[in-house]
Amino acid sequence: FVSIAQEQDFFLKTASAEQVPVVVKTYYDEVENFAFDTSDNSISFDMPFDWSPDYVDLVQVVHEEIRVPKSFAPYGEGKQFKGYVNGIEIDQRAILNDPYSSEETNIVHFLISKNELVKINETLGSNNFDNPQMDFKLVPLDQTERSSTEFYLVDTQNYEKTITTVNISWDGQYGANQNVPFTFTFFNENENLIKDVRYTYVAFDEFDNEISRYNGDDSVNPGIVSTEGIDIQNIYIPSEGPIRFDILVYGTGLDYDSTYSGIGSTIIELGPGTQSKTPNESAILEISSIPSWIKNNAGWWADGTIDDKSFIQGIQFLIKENILQIPSTAQGTGSDDEIPSWIKNNAGWWADGTIDDTAFVQGIQFLIKEGILRVQ
Repeated sequence: FVSIAQEQDFFLKTASAEQVPVVVKTYYDEVENFAFDTSDNSISFDMPFDWSPDYVDLVQVVHEEIRVPKSFAPYGEGKQFKGYVNGIEIDQRAILNDPYSSEETNIVHFLISKNELVKINETLGSNNFDNPQMDFKLVPLDQTERSSTEFYLVDTQNYEKTITTVNISWDGQYGANQNVPFTFTFFNENENLIKDVRYTYVAFDEFDNEISRYNGDDSVNPGIVSTEGIDIQNIYIPSEGPIRFDILVYGTGLDYDSTYSGIGSTIIELGPGTQSKTPNESAILEISSIPSWIKNNAGWWADGTIDDKSFIQGIQFLIKENILQIPSTAQGTGSDDEIPSWIKNNAGWWADGTIDDTAFVQGIQFLIKEGILRVQ
């Protein structure tokens, strides 16, 4: 186990036999089997890892950096990426692209949280518990046009300009009636990234109706933690038009250093988008038509007040009455009725508004696929 970050030097060989230097900075353990695939320009490597649930429960985050020259077009400035761990595509928020810290190098971070590790184990099943390694794969996506806005924060007492600047950017192919991955980036007065930022956001439509709000998952230490000064949040935008973002930066670090704290607002314009909607994105729940007792059930189930059977019955009622529209999902025939813990967490977060409807639907699809929830 590596307690201090170390850098390892590699070379990738392009289809034209050009050798491009790549640095992998590991915060966990030494990486091995570095490879480059010319068919999709992906970089892959692995490292030792203990996937047993008891050990995973002790891990807060697995952090790896891949540094590639911007002059190498597939990893040039402005590129976006997909990441895979043990063959499973990880949440978009776990891949952070930093084109700011170096003029010549693009830095891509794998920041894999405990929750993400648990989901990988749940997806791959118990066979993965004995897997002695973690496999990484980074795949660059096609270049897309990005929109962005930048604004400074003011202090909360005198409303004077602070030294903190916030940039919000998004992929132009996304738009209304979609989950839009917004990238929040925080800069200091020297245009360097501010590390370990703790912040919150609220989004409003043009009529001042609240669209989304998120303040992190820790009730004791509020704020979304942006370790590298770059953070991605998937936010469902219901309609076209102006969207106002209010940003509050509490401070930095565990002690909430107030050097970079402040508040600020910006207005963006979101159009219809050009990306075709995925099945998950078409499965948005109509909250206003769902009986309130269903969300109550989800919250009670998450905190142990009601049992699994009562919760499942509530979901079956929603599906049967066509109140909850689930994308076509193959019905499983599994005999294991145990519900994974991450789905119970999702239910609690959905009940209190921390996660959106799509994330909740994905959990229900998993139950159907595994045969735990049977739809007549």
